[in-house]
Amino acid sequence: MLARMIFAILALATVMMSQPHTAKAAPYWPWCSQYGGDMSSAHACAFSSWEQCMDTVRGIGGYCYTNPYPAPAPARSAKPGRHAAKVDG
Repeated sequence: MLARMIFAILALATVMMSQPHTAKAAPYWPWCSQYGGDMSSAHACAFSSWEQCMDTVRGIGGYCYTNPYPAPAPARSAKPGRHAAKVDG
């Protein structure tokens, strides 16, 4: 019984001392590729530069275009500011 109590206290202390990790957003890739001529062809938005995209589609057919989806908004901190304004109501 004492061993279980000690284990439970140590486990709780370990959990309480661990820091939460911030969520990581998926990277935004500004260039996309379209393979083939029609809209049913494969496409991928996974290129950081136009040159990288063109190196990929060159020789297999296709073209590159800017990513039509907007870049994600920067992540905001979950903690309120230290000097956050207090609203009285």
